[in-house]
Parts: sequence; C-alpha cells; structure tokens
Amino acid sequence: MPQLPPLDRARGSLLGLAIGDALGAPLEGLSAQQIRAHYGVVVDYVDGARAWKKKPYRWRMPGLYSDDTQQALALCDILLERNRIEADPLAELYLRLATPKGSYVGSHRGVGRSFRQVLSELERGVSPRQTGQVSAGIGAAMRIAPLGLYFGNDESDELFASVMAASLITHRDIRSLAGAMAVAHAVRRMANGDARNPSFLLWVAADVARSEDKIAALYGDVVTSLSAHPRSMSRSIAHAESLLDLPRDRALAALVEEANRHGAEPTCKRATMGFPPACIPTCLYLLLTTDSFEEAIIEVINLGGDADTTGAILGALLGAHYGVDAIPDRWLARLQNRDGIELRAEALIRRSAEGLEIPDLVEKEHELSAMEGACRERLLTHSQNGGDLGANRRL
Repeated sequence: MPQLPPLDRARGSLLGLAIGDALGAPLEGLSAQQIRAHYGVVVDYVDGARAWKKKPYRWRMPGLYSDDTQQALALCDILLERNRIEADPLAELYLRLATPKGSYVGSHRGVGRSFRQVLSELERGVSPRQTGQVSAGIGAAMRIAPLGLYFGNDESDELFASVMAASLITHRDIRSLAGAMAVAHAVRRMANGDARNPSFLLWVAADVARSEDKIAALYGDVVTSLSAHPRSMSRSIAHAESLLDLPRDRALAALVEEANRHGAEPTCKRATMGFPPACIPTCLYLLLTTDSFEEAIIEVINLGGDADTTGAILGALLGAHYGVDAIPDRWLARLQNRDGIELRAEALIRRSAEGLEIPDLVEKEHELSAMEGACRERLLTHSQNGGDLGANRRL
C-alpha cells in the first residue's frame, strides 16, 4: 500500500468513525437475524423505522451520527483549545450539548443510561472526577480516536494522561479505561503506517498491557475491577491474534467465549456486545481479516449488537489505515456535518484550528438534532397515514 499523507489518514479516521456510527446507529440493539429479516444486508444508511416500528425514539435520520461521534468531536475541540484533554472544560462542553437545562440529554443523540447519569450528576455540580460509572461499558473507547491522531508518534505521558482525563469522567472500570487506551494506540499505529498484519495485534496488546500497569500504579484509588481483571483488555486482544485463520463463525464464537472469561455482565452472547473485551478485539480482528473499508464496515454493522459503536471504532481504525479515498462516495455524500468533521481532522494534524472556519459544535449539534426530530415527525405522520415504513427513504 502506498504511503499516505497524514492528513489523508486523519480525514479517513474521523470520517470513518462518523460513517460507521451513522450506518450502525439505526441497527443498535438488533441481532444479525433481525437485521436480515427487516433489511436483508444493510449497505447504506437506513432510518431504522422498519425494525423499530413501535419505538419512534429509535428512528434515526439517515446519514446522521450519534453520541459516539458527538463525543469524539468534543474531544477534538478540547484538544485544539488546550493541547490536551482536561476534565473540567470537557464536562462543561458535555453540559452545553445537554441544554436546555434540566433535560439531561439535550442534543446528545442515542446516549445510554450510564451517560445520562453522568450528565445528571454534572448538572447537579458533582466534580467530573467523581462521575465515572463503575460498569465496564464501551463509551470511553468509542470517542477516543482523535487522541491517537493528535498525539501521533508521541507515546509520552501526555497521551496517557489525556486518555485518562477523557475516560474517567464517564468510566472507572479498568476494562473500560484499558479499552480506550487500546483504541487510542491502535489508531495511532494505523495513522503512523504500521502494517496491517498479525503482529499488529501483539503490538497493540503490549501497548495496552503497559497502560494497564500504569493505570493500576497511578489511579488505583479510583479505578474498579483491578483485582479481578487487571489484564483483561491486553489478553483479549492478544487472544484475537490466534483466531485470524479460523472460519468467520468459529472466530466470532471464540471472541465471545474469551470475552466471557473477563467478567462480562450480562453474559456476552455476541462479539459486538458493548463490552470492551468483546467489542474491541472484534473490531481489530475484522480490521485484519477484511480487504477494504467498505467490506469491513458492512460486515460489522450487520452483526448487530452495539452496531453504532463497533462501526465507529472500526471506521476510525480503517480510515486511519486506508485513508479518506477508500471510503465509498455514497457514504461520504450523505454524511451530515462532513465539513465540520474534515476541518477538525485537518486541525488535529496541524495542532491548530487557526484559519479554519470550524462550525461551533454546540450550535451545529442543536441544529442536527432538530433536523432529526423533524425527520422523525415526518416518519410518524407517514406511518399514521398508512404509509409503509421502508428502509432507505430520503427524508
């Protein structure tokens, strides 16, 4: 593969994150069998109305990303303002996105119970150093790709400290924190041109193992599950290397089995469950066992489960490796806020937003959420008038 300019990889990574998120968001929570029953094979943006007929709040505007990308863009803006991640300004930005006050959600799209709890505590004035939830969720990892791009070749304490500051505001479980480290290091390595081969998994596993040790040494007073799962993330990634030559169904089953060895609650039933030792090794496995951006993203979103998050994580990895030109035009053309995402990618590589007219994040996300609300109302009206809730309408 020819050497790609850093900007091409950064644009590919941030756009890949948003596209994977937008493609997967309407499918979140469905099984692979349910996706096939409602849509066949999903290869483009859908609105989700066909699968979620009785749950309009699950309907999505085609081409619009969810909270995974919103939080990644928030990290971009804090990095560009501060040259690192700091908890207080990040919390303030999350709260600005949650306006109007008292809503707890505001323009945050598709957030889960844990993040709603974080917003609620932040609105009540709880310090962001005390709002991290104890469950082993995937939210810290889904948004972290911009740090891998921004710090690039830098493996210094600043990368580690910024990942921790970005993650502890929502998560305190070692598996969640190490999962964020895994994605940051994997994106960093892909953006630096590391080979997409089996040894890549072992290098990332080694990065994560060092981070796990450092987390235990520096944050042992606040991090949970350290005694039970101190090396779960690095071990599950290393285990994925042994599965690369297996048939797909056997490899996915083995990824699920391995995840359950690391304390999945509830028990992991699919490789794309939003549990770091399941979701992240699965994304890395698909990165290495597919041959294009398009093939990999279509495969992961059609597995169902936490489809928006697996789409976002894998999209960021694929884009950092293949570059922006590998992303299908049909996905780029219908992606909302493409310009705002690309401008942030350029600013990350320059480490400066000077001279770039980046849209204000809060203003833009309020606008996009209002557009999605209007889209949902049109779908509801169409349904109430006896219309078919099809899969690929343009609204």
